[in-house]
Amino acid sequence: MLDDEKTILEQQIAIGTARLEELRRTNRELEIKLIVCDLMLGRRNNLDDLTMDILQVVRMAIVKYCLEIRKRIKELRSMDFSKPT
Repeated sequence: MLDDEKTILEQQIAIGTARLEELRRTNRELEIKLIVCDLMLGRRNNLDDLTMDILQVVRMAIVKYCLEIRKRIKELRSMDFSKPT
């Protein structure tokens, strides 16, 4: 009986640990999105309070957003030229 309880507890700990890691990952993604949005809206004047690893992720997110914007602009421009007048 004691071994069964130990096994059940170990399984619950493993499930809880996996859930915690998932929540941490989600929290970090949301934190990065919030920082980028604050920058775009002008609510954040500097990045002095951020760690270097967060700064690198923010930089990569900004680069990704810029690439997506450029791609969308190209799509819209190609749609304008392809329309018959």
